[in-house]
Amino acid sequence: MSLKKTLKSDGRTTALCYVRQSWTRTPEDQDSPDRQKSNIQAVCDLHGWTAEWYVDAEGHKTGTKVTNRPGWLALEARLKDADVVAIVANDLARLHRKGWRIGNLLDFADEHGVKLVLAAPGKQMDFSTPQGRALAQMSAIFDEWYAIDISQRAKDMIAHRKRNGKSMGLPPFGTIRDKDGYLTPSPDGAWLLPDGSFVNATSDARPDPAAIWRGYYDAAGRVLDLYSQGSAGLDTIAYTMQIEGWAFRDREGSPAPFEGDDVRRIVANWAEYGGYVYQARARERHPHDHDLSKINLIEERAVFPIELLYKVGEIRRRRTMRRVGSYGLKKNAHPYPLQGLVYCAHCERKATAKQNPKLRSRLGGHTNNAGTVHRYRHKPGSLCGCKARTVKAEFVERDFLRLLQMLTVDTAQIDLMTELGIQLMRLDTPSDELDLEAQKRAAIARCQRKIDAAVTLFGEGRIDKDEYHRRIEQNEREIAHWEARTTDTEKIGLELAVCIEAVNKIATLWEAGSDEDKQGLVRSLFHYIVYDLDAQQIVGFRLKPWADRFITLRGNLDDVKVNGGAGVECNAEGQSPVGVTAVPSP
Repeated sequence: MSLKKTLKSDGRTTALCYVRQSWTRTPEDQDSPDRQKSNIQAVCDLHGWTAEWYVDAEGHKTGTKVTNRPGWLALEARLKDADVVAIVANDLARLHRKGWRIGNLLDFADEHGVKLVLAAPGKQMDFSTPQGRALAQMSAIFDEWYAIDISQRAKDMIAHRKRNGKSMGLPPFGTIRDKDGYLTPSPDGAWLLPDGSFVNATSDARPDPAAIWRGYYDAAGRVLDLYSQGSAGLDTIAYTMQIEGWAFRDREGSPAPFEGDDVRRIVANWAEYGGYVYQARARERHPHDHDLSKINLIEERAVFPIELLYKVGEIRRRRTMRRVGSYGLKKNAHPYPLQGLVYCAHCERKATAKQNPKLRSRLGGHTNNAGTVHRYRHKPGSLCGCKARTVKAEFVERDFLRLLQMLTVDTAQIDLMTELGIQLMRLDTPSDELDLEAQKRAAIARCQRKIDAAVTLFGEGRIDKDEYHRRIEQNEREIAHWEARTTDTEKIGLELAVCIEAVNKIATLWEAGSDEDKQGLVRSLFHYIVYDLDAQQIVGFRLKPWADRFITLRGNLDDVKVNGGAGVECNAEGQSPVGVTAVPSP
């Protein structure tokens, strides 16, 4: 399809613009997404469309699947909306590398009157013709074949490297690959400053006279040495590494304090440090599956002493076998109602003070070996200042029930809270937005008159059948658009009613419902909860963005003054329930 030919939009103006990059290795690897965006924006500007962007350009985003592409899934959810005029992508391969998916997309676009437009120079196709659709199907088949061929080549290359003792993927912590592809000690590291923070720099560029160099290779050796002693667990080693001032390197190459999972990653790579390359992927192997006598480390390729590495491997296998033999490899997971939502208050304060959200930590569920005691446990291997590391689940959930009871509102107070919301809304709403209801009525009446006029013109033979259907469809679409819009009063009332019902429902079912039901209900309303392990109480929380208005008005509800029917007076800033901080959405 030629870009010089402007497409008709039938009053619709939103173009769903999709960008995909198959593999993004670093945050700086954005040449392809930027090029795609530039081409797509040019198409939108040409047709006067408003671009709505959906991007899958982080990590591995294959075109043969859709489950790992959240951007595409979000775009699909918008396809049936009345304001969508087109899907714009750089080329067909960015959308899918499956022939049948392209066929389904073309059928869907025809059914809903959505245009499919390609933006790359020389890639345009007219999908409205049989020739264009046939060409699209052929291109999709070639794209699918190309993806399969590339996959086979990559697997063959990986197998070849492994046969030659060369590992794939990110090198184990503390190492890099030399020109031949084998592991060698990494010269990288971080400077430990007097205030306990780390700075990325070379070993010869001291940022402060009192700074101490902490190399990543030396840090990995220290972890292996501590683990080989056999007396310390992963978390204990992580605490030791933090106290001694060692840093771990995250996936972006930045220094970070050690955690229990970082120690696990290092000891799990004990064989790779010795020049051994597993044929199976890490997710497909387990320590108890391997016979250490058949794992032959290569001394000339080992980056640490092989005696130390064998000792680490033996201890790791012994500990794993002990757990498997006593309790079984898998245990039924207890469905903690608040798991994934509760954050440590000490870590929260630390993250806020240092403006580093990576320092936040969730409390995970932990069940004793007998399966009789359930606790919420602090993230292992992370020091934040709290003395208590676990708390019984019943204490956390009992405090959460108290929070729900504080938030609960009698449905008879919805009208009062709605009036409060209207007053708060008027403080920030421009006057030209307050007459939405009048605009809505006028626009619907105007569209109805246009429909009546089209019926008259068609009956008199002044317009043909196609033009008649076009006018009817366009005006019915605009009427549906206006009817979907609500006034601020209706919107506030609806939001409050839904939120009040959700809070009251959770509070009612909390004691009688199952843990699975509680988990689903809580996640539908709460974004996160902040819990102080030492004080054993909830000290903060955040509701979902759609419920933010509720917490503001709930705080004002106790302080309102009703002036004899003259109205409600309240402050512009809402107060949260006593004793708990309600954090507004950013």
